[in-house]
Amino acid sequence: MPTPFDITITPDFMKNTATSPDGDEQEEYIDRAFDGLILKEKVFTAKRFYNCVFRNCDFTGAVFSCCKFSECRFESCNLSLVKVTGSDFGGGLFKDSKLVGVNWTGASWPRIKLTEPPRFAHCVLNDANFMGLPLSGIRMTDCLAKDADFREADLSDSDLSGTDFTASLFGGTDLTNADLTRAKNYAIRLADNKVKNAKFSMPEAMALLYCMNIKIV
Repeated sequence: MPTPFDITITPDFMKNTATSPDGDEQEEYIDRAFDGLILKEKVFTAKRFYNCVFRNCDFTGAVFSCCKFSECRFESCNLSLVKVTGSDFGGGLFKDSKLVGVNWTGASWPRIKLTEPPRFAHCVLNDANFMGLPLSGIRMTDCLAKDADFREADLSDSDLSGTDFTASLFGGTDLTNADLTRAKNYAIRLADNKVKNAKFSMPEAMALLYCMNIKIV
């Protein structure tokens, strides 16, 4: 079971405190770099991080509840099975990290686009759920996104180049102007998705024809 996050186990944290309207104290972390933290199954509630860097940290099974990670970077971290309930990762970068089984639909997504969505580079995103999310302009490059769910998501103007979409789900997905060059193992039915001006590369683009139930001789 997840255990409450204890600030004392991470002495490198330098905190500034602010008081919320209900009188509870909230911690803020600004321009900090954290290396090698082991925080498996810890609970983070209403924590706020601005321009912070996390390197080689293990957050497996952690709970981020109503947290804010603004312009933060996660490098070579393990965030598999984390819960992101009500949390904001606007402008964040995940690089060389593992994020297996994350349900991103539980995160906070502003109705008005104020910051860019999180970026993923060389990450493992297997079994992730992005269903119905407003992810226009997202960058998900050279990742492994096996069995991920992108149905009804807005991926317009996105950069998905080089990513492996083995067994991932696309349906009602907006891929307008998306870049899928070098992407592979996707199964995208042209009739069921918006693909105007999307870019694909050969030979992977042949999969688009296979989904049309035609014979190629």
